[in-house]
Amino acid sequence: MVRCASLPLVTELTDHFEHYRLAHGYDQDMAQRGIPAAAAATGPTSADALFSPPGAAALTRLSAVETVRARILLSIEHGLLPTGSRLPKLATIAEGLEVSQISARRALESLVVDGVLVRRRGRGGGTFVADAPPRLEDTSVGAYRADERAIRRLIDQRLLMECALNYESALVATPEQCDELESLLVESESAENWLEHHGPDSRFHRLSVEISGRPEAATYLVTYEALLKYFVPYPMHELETSWREHRALIDAFRRHDGAAAIAITRTHVSALHREMFVALPR
Repeated sequence: MVRCASLPLVTELTDHFEHYRLAHGYDQDMAQRGIPAAAAATGPTSADALFSPPGAAALTRLSAVETVRARILLSIEHGLLPTGSRLPKLATIAEGLEVSQISARRALESLVVDGVLVRRRGRGGGTFVADAPPRLEDTSVGAYRADERAIRRLIDQRLLMECALNYESALVATPEQCDELESLLVESESAENWLEHHGPDSRFHRLSVEISGRPEAATYLVTYEALLKYFVPYPMHELETSWREHRALIDAFRRHDGAAAIAITRTHVSALHREMFVALPR
């Protein structure tokens, strides 16, 4: 892992992926996720996964309003946003879901009309998840769910590239850069909700790979940002393991321990196969 992770060429990372499959039981892991071996064998090759455009056409056709609707509806359907819970301020929602405030407002208004959200005025008012929200057959949610295969490919693309880049970052990280990562982690841990956490968390991941100084970091960020569009609001207590892993990664950077950086990154990113909405019960 350490030897291959330092290779600068994406084509060589493709060869590394085949070694990774054999050395780390990738095919068995796919079977545990419910993807049969036959399907994996006839699916995209590792080269396809690295070079094909990330994401799926169904999602790219959605408007910003539709993506906000989908992400909130998915979070409610999977119990991540409990019934009766209060949503953050509009500006926080827009920043957390990386859309304009106008798009966020229109999405919330449409969900109020659908009875999924309710508005309460006066002191203690705001926008809340309805006590008994209807289960909608929403086309935007359907587009997200139809992209499960693309999501899992994006996770694997991210895992491979982030391991390689964090290895390089661990070799060259300065104390000042580690302190900056620490500040972003503290900001994430101090957030009141997932939408506030998302900004410093994504900046943490961007900085961690940019520290490497590798030009391939730009390619990684395309995949990373494509995957972010599928993230949905999550309960804060579910993020504690993620924070511990971020702290461990900073420690690995301070020690210039590339092998530890790879191991931490692999655990951190592969968990998305179990934690993203495609793997959660409804």
